[in-house]
This record gives sequence, C-alpha cells and structure tokens, in this order.
Amino acid sequence: MNDDIFIIHVQIGGFPIALRIPRSDEEKYRKAEKMVTKLTEMYYNEYSQHAYEDILKLVAFQLAVKVSEYELKEDTAPIAERIELLEKEIDAVLNQE
Repeated sequence: MNDDIFIIHVQIGGFPIALRIPRSDEEKYRKAEKMVTKLTEMYYNEYSQHAYEDILKLVAFQLAVKVSEYELKEDTAPIAERIELLEKEIDAVLNQE
C-alpha cells in the first residue's frame, strides 16, 4: 500500500519542503509549486518594498480566489447540462408541430 507513496522536494517561498504524496499526484504538486513560484515572483516584482511574508499572503489569497472561481464553475455545471437537455426537449416538441 505504501508503494505508491513517495517523497518529493518542493520550494515554497524559497524554503525547501519535503512532502509525502501519492505517486499519482506528483504532477499536481509540481504544477502547484510552479504556480506558487510564478505568483510569488510576480508579486515580489510589483511589491518588493513589502515584507516577504506579506507577498506570500497575497499569493495565498490569489490562489484562494482561483479555487473559489473553480468551485463556482463546478456548481453551475449541472445547471448548464440540465438547460441543454431542456433546450433539446423544447426543440423536439417544436419540430413535431
């Protein structure tokens, strides 16, 4: 069972972190590391006069906004599917006449 768990090393805010993760999730973790690095560099370039801790707070907030946007899209997906089905039913009824 532990065969699929392994350790990866990532850098977050310049700090090395070792994480035990499922091997199948490695790509997600690597992508997340790149996103954090990109946002950190962007905010650091824009707000270099601020403390690094404040920049990391901005990064965390930006990522939380992205998660929120994703969750809102997921919440509306079933509604969009239902609307498409209703449109097809309406078209079928109208085409019968």
